[in-house]
Amino acid sequence: MMTMFYRKSFLRSAAVLAIVGATLLSGCASKAPDNGSKDAEKNKPVVQEDSQEKIMADLNDLLESKPKADAMIQFIDKNIANVSKENASVMMMAFEEIQKSNLPALEEKYFNGETVQSKLAETYMSGFDITKFEDIQDEELKSLLMETKDTGYKVETAEGTFFPIINYEFYKKFSGYVSEDIKDYIDIMTVESNNVPAKDAALVIGWDEIIERALTQERFMKNHGNSAKAEEVEQLQKKYYAFMMYGANNTPLFSYETKTMVPDAKAAYENALKNKDDSETIKMLDNYMDVLDKTDYKLSDEAEKFRKDAVERL
Repeated sequence: MMTMFYRKSFLRSAAVLAIVGATLLSGCASKAPDNGSKDAEKNKPVVQEDSQEKIMADLNDLLESKPKADAMIQFIDKNIANVSKENASVMMMAFEEIQKSNLPALEEKYFNGETVQSKLAETYMSGFDITKFEDIQDEELKSLLMETKDTGYKVETAEGTFFPIINYEFYKKFSGYVSEDIKDYIDIMTVESNNVPAKDAALVIGWDEIIERALTQERFMKNHGNSAKAEEVEQLQKKYYAFMMYGANNTPLFSYETKTMVPDAKAAYENALKNKDDSETIKMLDNYMDVLDKTDYKLSDEAEKFRKDAVERL
């Protein structure tokens, strides 16, 4: 279930990306990369419009060939320092789209029979860190894990199975070259891929972390409402609103037996409400707690309606 979120696509095809790239060529001069990438800032040359046109034309040609992730990585490594931040952002969105498109084929390698899964389970259960696979003796498994890492994916596990997801940490080395909205998007998604919020229908991060991530997503929408990634971040925010309002099947916000709000969540929410900033998330949470206070934090019909409306309104 978790892999489906990362596979969802906002830009529908390589052709769309090519059009976007062409429209961004008018942004001629590049700006210095952000402070988080000092090497990029030091080494980035002055961008010439004619060279950008050639690079972006080459990008369109590459996308039309439906490249694998490794070919796109090579292209980005070679060219991202020589284009504007806007066009660098197009490159990164194109790379993400390729990763999403190629993910099902990579997944098939993990589920082609029982061999890979059993080998991964054995490696995992032995205490071996599957992200540090240089010493793995099985060449087939080692090759698959190397391919996963080198093409910008990582191995995740849930419900006793192992599968690849996009590793947004891989994108961080390019953050200094892209526009502010794409940099912030990469930061948000890196948090998601480094520590997924739920596994096996249970939350694996704290209630306080759920609120903090929702606040970060809200700030993105306020600062970058016109971003090409706004729709994806909005959907992610809706997911976190659902976590705040409901919890998860195996980590419910209200006890199945008593219908009372779990103490850890109540404490986290009350602590979050001490910060009365201008946040729609905090206002929503404050109103929710007011409703729950009427019934000593037991789930009522009014609370049920409130949480349903809160998620649907977003």
